[in-house]
Amino acid sequence: MNVFQQFAKSTYSPKHISMFRFQGIGKTILFVFLLSILAALPAAINLATGIQQGLAGLDTAVEEELPDFTIANGTLTSEDNQSVEFKKDDFFIVFDPTGSFTEEELQAKRNSVGLLQEEFVLVINGQAQTYSYSLVNGPLSKGDILEYMDGFKSLFPIFISVFIFFIYLFTAAAKFIEITLLAAIGLLIKNIMQKNLNFKQLWVMSAYSVTLATVFFAVMDLLHANVPSALMINWFIHFMILYMAVKEVPGRKKLA
Repeated sequence: MNVFQQFAKSTYSPKHISMFRFQGIGKTILFVFLLSILAALPAAINLATGIQQGLAGLDTAVEEELPDFTIANGTLTSEDNQSVEFKKDDFFIVFDPTGSFTEEELQAKRNSVGLLQEEFVLVINGQAQTYSYSLVNGPLSKGDILEYMDGFKSLFPIFISVFIFFIYLFTAAAKFIEITLLAAIGLLIKNIMQKNLNFKQLWVMSAYSVTLATVFFAVMDLLHANVPSALMINWFIHFMILYMAVKEVPGRKKLA
């Protein structure tokens, strides 16, 4: 029986979470890695679909809507030196050799692609990725950009896999830090309640205590539902579940 099946049978009550304190640390770490997959899933899906939508038909839009341009010495230039802005499906596309647009303005559009005066900006769900033209070796023309875009399409699955892998690593690291901080709070709780628990046991209990909020916010992210004061609610749920689980642990025996 894997750890998720075992946890599902426990009905996620504080009493059952308190019993998990006897579980081996290796099994708990495996559970956290699996839980991190669920936590990273919404961001991975949003990133993949966002980039795919942003690139779909972008080459045609660049070819037909944008004037001829050159990127050289870290700067975008065009003959008419005028900004162009239009919408392609759900993405805003901005061409600005004048320096009038900023990264913050593109972020406000939620989903956008910007060829700005000194940088390329890709915004997915309000999160911006910026690439300076100073990283480009040699001048690039509009035709060169279109060739690179055609080549990128064939490599898209590889790039997206790498991005998703790093999203998972970041999510897993954040989840381990979150659990460790909660276990540290658990030390205060167990001292106040005079419970016979060590840090390893509290860490295991904390790993299962964060599950409910993790699942809830993963579902909300998948549904693109905004939860007000999400961080506060997240930690309040963590704290209350761990508090009730610690409360279920038998107290220290008093010496006669």
